[in-house]
Amino acid sequence: MTQRDSHDRETAVLIVGGGPVGLALAGELGWRGVPCVLVEQGDGAIRTPKMNEVNIRTMEFCRRWGIADAVRACPFPPDHSMDIAFVTQLGGRELGRMRRPTKREQRPSAASPEHLQICSQLWFDPILARFAAQFPATTILHRCRMEEFAEAGDGIAARCTDVKSGRSFAVRAKYLAACDGATSEIRRGRGIGLTGPGVLGRPLHAYFRTPDLMGALGQKPAVFFLAIDQGGMWANIRVIDPANGLWRLMLLDTPDGTDPAAADLAGLLRRATGRELAVDWVGVSAWTRRGVVAERYRDGRVFLAGDAAHQLSPTGALGMNTGIGDAVDLGWKLAATLAGWGGPHLLDSYDVERRAVGRRNVAMSTEFHHDHAGFGGLDFLDADTPEAEAKRRALGESMVQAIGRMFRTDGLQLGYRYDASPICIDDGSPPPADDAETYRPSARPGARAPHAWLDDGFSTLDLFGTGFKLLRFGADGGAAHRLIEAGHAHNLQCGVVDIGDRDIAALYERALVLVRPDGHVCWRGDVLDIDPAALMDRVRGA
Repeated sequence: MTQRDSHDRETAVLIVGGGPVGLALAGELGWRGVPCVLVEQGDGAIRTPKMNEVNIRTMEFCRRWGIADAVRACPFPPDHSMDIAFVTQLGGRELGRMRRPTKREQRPSAASPEHLQICSQLWFDPILARFAAQFPATTILHRCRMEEFAEAGDGIAARCTDVKSGRSFAVRAKYLAACDGATSEIRRGRGIGLTGPGVLGRPLHAYFRTPDLMGALGQKPAVFFLAIDQGGMWANIRVIDPANGLWRLMLLDTPDGTDPAAADLAGLLRRATGRELAVDWVGVSAWTRRGVVAERYRDGRVFLAGDAAHQLSPTGALGMNTGIGDAVDLGWKLAATLAGWGGPHLLDSYDVERRAVGRRNVAMSTEFHHDHAGFGGLDFLDADTPEAEAKRRALGESMVQAIGRMFRTDGLQLGYRYDASPICIDDGSPPPADDAETYRPSARPGARAPHAWLDDGFSTLDLFGTGFKLLRFGADGGAAHRLIEAGHAHNLQCGVVDIGDRDIAALYERALVLVRPDGHVCWRGDVLDIDPAALMDRVRGA
């Protein structure tokens, strides 16, 4: 590390790991003008995608970054069914169906200007990479591996290797973000343990290509099929890229030590479809389903994000999306600290806020996973009698209600709050119930500032991002002026927005509402009954 060559680099933030969370953090930092270097030992190509849904809150962040249209325009066909179907087999009996609008049919809801999007990692990672790479402050290095690092003085000293050439070089940074996945060497190297339910199972993923599978089987289209036979729910089958016939078959559990290379893929497909089908197998892997959260998300100048910080059962599609929330929270706080207006305790709030969300989401996704096992005694499934048909109908309704919860998660996606955050000021109002299915808008400090349409056709969410915003609903102008001046005294970017709409005022419930750069409320009141300097010091972590 002492000898310097032309490949050595200096930056503000070193990001290790170039999956969607690392790319999102690089984009968030670059968008804010913060220099960062991302190193990823792979080539960035996605061949067997791990995630396929960009949820509502992540789409709101994409909207803020200006890439929501690109996500909506991904190659998933706009008229393809996005339904969820419970079936005995593909082409067999359909037990139940959850209907969801196609991309073309989607319309904004009262909760958000955005909708969940089917956008596989095949397409989402490149969108994030293009977004991040457009900023001069961002450097992305593929086929580059971090070998070691140490805290050195007021920063991080790391040694990296270009995998292709073998050349080693130094990276000096103020902070390091570990986005290096579930087996994070950085997390283990810092001695950070994992807590939570632990191992939940060992699924197997098998990816295959075949043209017009639905037509060949006579199956009514959907995007996600849950397969149930007399042994219960045993697999799901998902279409990933309809235009190119890419599918994923997931066996829900396998014995410990299963060798994926020895799996009877043809037999699994025959069980799922009831037919012998010739398909092109393009990938198979066994993995461990876990519900765990890191004991801490910060260790000195090192921060964990994404799967390095939390591992969730994919039931609920919360994994990657929780990680994007990490990236946004960490990104604005790093930017504030590096710019000098973030106080000495601002970065500590990352652990407090995001670890609570991680525990919440692990608990719910684990509960969704356990819902799968609640059905037995299904020997009637294949019987051709009126009694069996009535039982199948009742079974389908029960599964849509119970297992279908993992697809009804507006409350989980939008309703997380930072109630215990040291940089949010509690106003004494009662917190709304945290309901996984139903989102209840709240402007209580710590909550996501609610969406409402403004007179100019923009959402209130479009006001937030680059700095703090003080929303004023007919309040005394002098109070707003004093608050803004207190922020400006520390070079904190803060603007005032006057809103005269009575319905929006009723939604936000107070005459003055201060919203953070990440779109979460940090203070509200009808009058400024706190010293403005003390208030701004609190919300900037001083």
